[in-house]
Amino acid sequence: MLWLRHNVHSMLSAVVVNFECYRPLRMTELIHEKCRDRVNVTSVNGIFPQVYPCLYREQQQSFPVLLVLACLCLMTGASAQTSATAAATAPVLRAVVSETNPVPYAMFSPEGKLMGGISKSLIDKIGQLNQMPVLYLDVPRARVEGWLISNQADVGCFLSPDWVSRPQDLAWVGPLFHSSQLVVRRSDSKPVAQLSDMYHQRIGTIRGFVYPELEQAFAERLLIRDDAHSLESNLTRLAQGRLDAVMAVDLSLGYVMSKRKFEVALSFDPLWTKPPAIFCAISLDSPLRPALLQSFEQLQQSGYIQQLLQQYQPTMPAATAETPAAN
Repeated sequence: MLWLRHNVHSMLSAVVVNFECYRPLRMTELIHEKCRDRVNVTSVNGIFPQVYPCLYREQQQSFPVLLVLACLCLMTGASAQTSATAAATAPVLRAVVSETNPVPYAMFSPEGKLMGGISKSLIDKIGQLNQMPVLYLDVPRARVEGWLISNQADVGCFLSPDWVSRPQDLAWVGPLFHSSQLVVRRSDSKPVAQLSDMYHQRIGTIRGFVYPELEQAFAERLLIRDDAHSLESNLTRLAQGRLDAVMAVDLSLGYVMSKRKFEVALSFDPLWTKPPAIFCAISLDSPLRPALLQSFEQLQQSGYIQQLLQQYQPTMPAATAETPAAN
């Protein structure tokens, strides 16, 4: 019993003080103060000789309480450590969503925080199905592919195998839907029916985006690529006469035009190629890959994705649609 008492008091003196562990330590301190005050002696070389009988008697009486508090302290510490370990090992869904993704696919606050949009709604739903929190990573569009291939992220959406350099190194989900590409221009300008109608013009594009139908013309300087951070910025420059045309997709253009009025009339022409299929991409090395593939399949079969897209359809015409005659 003496050995146990000695070790309990030693344990108390070594325990890190937190809310629970403070109590037995404070009780021990009070015992020392009480005995010193009771005998009212001065120390000789730092020693209080008459204090020891008092300490022994008080510790005998308080030992059961101290033992219970010490056990509670150790249990609290073990529980906290277990909880921290479990939290550290719990799976987290890492999703890349670039701030340059056009609305309504991604909606960011002025401070750069992801606040909503199709991407967030869709990935939040995937997280709920798998009971996992989602960590959103704002990665520049040009780096999204690298982050997924290197398993720095688990999933990225609204991509296409045609828009990345190594599509074989990713697992693709979809197609989720098709997105019509448009050439937006001022209504008083010549309609665009083919690539040559845009030669030597300044084209508004989104930084980091790939435009397969235009890339060769950009490289040969037949078109002038002029990047901006957002579709709205490009449309503003178009209305001001600083651009000749702007590349857009149907849902984004409709959303922006339903929220914003420009000082000049704008029209759009459909691109001369087939509307591209839109996918989500999953890292091949992600341990979550099987669960993510199953969850995306479930959402596709349930009709959730189409219902989600309907929520962001514009309530008014985006711009005047024109179908130019082929030359």
